[in-house]
Amino acid sequence: MKKVADLYLWLDPRTRSRRVTRRTDLAIDGMARSANSYSYAALLYTHGDKLNISHHLHSPRVIERGVKFGLPTIVLIREPRAVLASVMQYDEDGSPEQFLEAYVSYYRAVEPLLDRVVLADFDETIKDFGAVMARCNEKFGTDFVTYERSDEGEAWIRAKLDEILTTVLAPEDFESKAPRPSEHRRSVDEMMGDLAAGHRPQLAEAEQLYGRLITRR
Repeated sequence: MKKVADLYLWLDPRTRSRRVTRRTDLAIDGMARSANSYSYAALLYTHGDKLNISHHLHSPRVIERGVKFGLPTIVLIREPRAVLASVMQYDEDGSPEQFLEAYVSYYRAVEPLLDRVVLADFDETIKDFGAVMARCNEKFGTDFVTYERSDEGEAWIRAKLDEILTTVLAPEDFESKAPRPSEHRRSVDEMMGDLAAGHRPQLAEAEQLYGRLITRR
């Protein structure tokens, strides 16, 4: 079912501009709620509309095709507890089992490709995206502009995220679901306290996978 859903996503005409082709300048992707929006907005801040970027498909096919075509490719990753807590509050109709299955499936597919991509953890991406792009330039011999964190830059990124999100979120859901810190969302510990015992082995598997990948960054 996952492969079928992935195929439909890839064929969806609405994703055409974000698919990986040989004309793509940069492929950057990861599971939802792993700083996809922040990194994309930071790239818009530093490059405007000059780059052809594959982003926000949340599919390992992005990474596989980026590697196949020899493109600069960045894999975004985040500790699974935090991803699960965030995505469960964004998508109230999904189940922990589905989210964890998707997480493990995604990063298992990416694991064999790690030596051919840049792996960027959530905290590094949010706190020092310039360092992520510097590693990308070093690995791929590119000359992307590196984002220098500043009050002006962070304000621009926040405004751009709000602009994008107003097209996909209802006003009453904005603060609780927007991908940025908010007092309207429950903490990771609160969300994990509600996690059924039956899902904990699945979560442990995801955490082991995350730990294995992050040590190879």
